[in-house]
Amino acid sequence: MKTRAYQLCALLALAIMVFVLLRFGLSLATLLLALLLAACPWGVIWLSYRLARQAESEIDQAVAANKPDEHDSQHGKGV
Repeated sequence: MKTRAYQLCALLALAIMVFVLLRFGLSLATLLLALLLAACPWGVIWLSYRLARQAESEIDQAVAANKPDEHDSQHGKGV
């Protein structure tokens, strides 16, 4: 659900960017505003992927830390 919201936000920012350029023409101010609007979705996408990779890494570390404990406990039970 969050991914869909991020995609919708990015699409909305790009639509506003195109509208600003078409409505007000090409000037320094509109170009800077358009670049700012274009950069925001990329920042959000980069941040969400970075956080997803960090979460996966933390999950992998937690699983790796628990594996020896489970392996040792099975030998102690005689299994």
